[in-house]
Amino acid sequence: MTDVYTAISTTYGYPHSERFLRVLKLLMNKEEAEVAAALPAPVEDLSVKLSKTAADINRLLAGLFHRGVVFETRKGYQLARSLVQLHDATSSDPRSDAIYGGKLLDLWADFDVGEWYKDIVEVSRAFPTAPSRVLPARGAVAPGVRLLPAEDVTSLIENSWKYAVVPCSCRRIHHRCERTMNTCLQLNRAAEYVIKRGSGVELSKEEALGLFDAAAKNGLIHTIPNVAGYSTIMCNCCPDCCIGIAPFAKYGEKKNSFDKSRFAATVNAESCSGCQDCVDICPFEAIEMVQSPGSKKLKAAVNKDKCYGCGICAVSCVTRCIELEEVRPPEHIPTYLESDGGLSSLHEKS
Repeated sequence: MTDVYTAISTTYGYPHSERFLRVLKLLMNKEEAEVAAALPAPVEDLSVKLSKTAADINRLLAGLFHRGVVFETRKGYQLARSLVQLHDATSSDPRSDAIYGGKLLDLWADFDVGEWYKDIVEVSRAFPTAPSRVLPARGAVAPGVRLLPAEDVTSLIENSWKYAVVPCSCRRIHHRCERTMNTCLQLNRAAEYVIKRGSGVELSKEEALGLFDAAAKNGLIHTIPNVAGYSTIMCNCCPDCCIGIAPFAKYGEKKNSFDKSRFAATVNAESCSGCQDCVDICPFEAIEMVQSPGSKKLKAAVNKDKCYGCGICAVSCVTRCIELEEVRPPEHIPTYLESDGGLSSLHEKS
C-alpha cells in the first residue's frame, strides 16, 4: 500500500520527490500524516476510520492548522489546496523557527531550487497569461491617467475590510537579500486566517497603504494574481528571492511569472540629474545611462521592452523626472484566468 506521506505528495504532483517527502516528514509525524491524508472528512468519520477519539482527532488537526498544513473551511478542515499554499503557509511563519530551527526553510530551499524552479518555468510555457501581474506603485503614474480598480493599490486596499501582514516566504527561505521582510499583505478572509492562526499581524487600512509605500521605496515590486476581479493576497516581491522571478533567471528565460502592468516608465531628460539611483533600484534592469542631446551629463533612459511598469524608479526619483505612462489597453488585464490545476498551483496563496 502507498504510505500516507507518498499519498499526500501525490496530491501535490510530486509522488516521487525525495526532497518533498523530507519536507512533509518534518512538518508532521506519521499519526498527523494519517489524519491529513484522510481529509477532507468530518471529525466523526475520521474518528471511526482511524480508530481515534474525536478529541484526539481535533488535537491533531489543531496542530496541523497552526503549522499551516491544513486549513479550516465551511465544510471542515482540508489540506492546503495547492503546493504554493502549503509552501507559503508553512514557511512564512517565523514562530516555526522555534520548532524546526532553520531546517524547514533549508528543506524548502532544496526542493525549490532542486525541482520546483524548473517545473515553474515549464508550466509557465503552457499558458499565454502569467499567473501574477505587476501593480504600479502609488504616485508613480502620470497625472490624469486613470487607474482601473484591478490595478490600483489604493482602490484594492480601500475596498477591503480586513488587513494583516505576514513575512515573505520567499525571502525567509532563500534570504539572498536584505530587503524588508514583513510585506505580504493578506486581505479579508485571508487576513482572518492568519490572525486566527497567529502567523500574521493585523493592520489598519492606513498601515496597509503605508506598507506598500515603504515597500516601493525599498525596491519591492507590487504583484497580485492576474485577474480583473477581487484578490485576497497582495505581494511585494524582490528579484533575488521571489519564486516568480528567480526560477526564470536560473534557467535563462527572458520572462517572469508576472505580466507587466499596463504602464511603462518614461524619463524627462531635462529634469534628470544623472544620479543613477533609478539604474540601481530597477528590479528588471530596464534603465541605463545614455548621452543626452545638448547635455554633457549622462541621463537615464528606459528600455520599454524590459520595463514591467512597477514604478519603483518613479517613486524613488529625487527630481521626480520619471513617471509611468499608459502603454497597454484595459484588455491587458484578463477578466479570468484559465486554470487546469497547473496554473492555479502557481498563483494560489494563503
